[in-house]
Amino acid sequence: MSNIKLVAMDIDDTLLDDKKNISLKNKVAIQKALEKGVKVVLSSGRTFNGMIEYLDELGINGDNQFVILDGGGVVQSVSGKIIYQQTLSNAAYRKIDKYVVENNLHYNAVDVKGNTYTSNRDFIDKYTVLQAFENNKGLIIKCPGELPNDFEIVKAILNEDGPKLDAITPEVNRLFGDNHYVVRTDVGFLEIMPQHVNKGNGLLHLAKYLGIGIDDTLAIGDGENDIPMLEQAGVAVVMENADDSIKKLADFVTTNNNESGIATAFEKYDLN
Repeated sequence: MSNIKLVAMDIDDTLLDDKKNISLKNKVAIQKALEKGVKVVLSSGRTFNGMIEYLDELGINGDNQFVILDGGGVVQSVSGKIIYQQTLSNAAYRKIDKYVVENNLHYNAVDVKGNTYTSNRDFIDKYTVLQAFENNKGLIIKCPGELPNDFEIVKAILNEDGPKLDAITPEVNRLFGDNHYVVRTDVGFLEIMPQHVNKGNGLLHLAKYLGIGIDDTLAIGDGENDIPMLEQAGVAVVMENADDSIKKLADFVTTNNNESGIATAFEKYDLN
């Protein structure tokens, strides 16, 4: 009999297959776990709007189910009650924007309500368009100086093709890494978040809120931003499609995201 009381799982390339669908096997496994009283928590760099369709599809809803948003910047109930939230000040946002403008880069920022902002005017890159589409709240084109002094963001996302992000990542870490959490979340996304924000701390805050021991949690992921969550959880499950460097953290390497890896892990740990 499994002692796991909470499962935190990444969405993209973990819960979803390459076509952005949830397999029937994954869906059935998750719904059986929910019926047994296991908390199934989607933990993603996405905003809440970017999760809604999957939460609805899985039947995860109400005051007593929870999500970890924005890479750990927000932990809340599905009904909207905020458990934990960390933000970047307008001053911090201005420093990031200044770096972006001076280096002719593309980026967007997300506020606590899931709105997407950019100060890029001449050209809006495909990754920013994708982010705004995913958030389903439009795209606001303003620089930080045009926003209130108390305006705060959850994170800023530098958006460039992979090789360009590879080239600038060391400099971004040098400039912002001491006071922020800098993490590559996908090929075209390099995120800058508050210093102690990550999925692992989000999991810790939620487990404490629910009175669940961290040893009774299980995390499933595939990417660099999943590492803190995999390190914190009592059990670390890594997708077969993850890099070998992340697989080294695994208590169990499950099947890949196109082969219902979530269902395989749930069966392994007797969650369904």
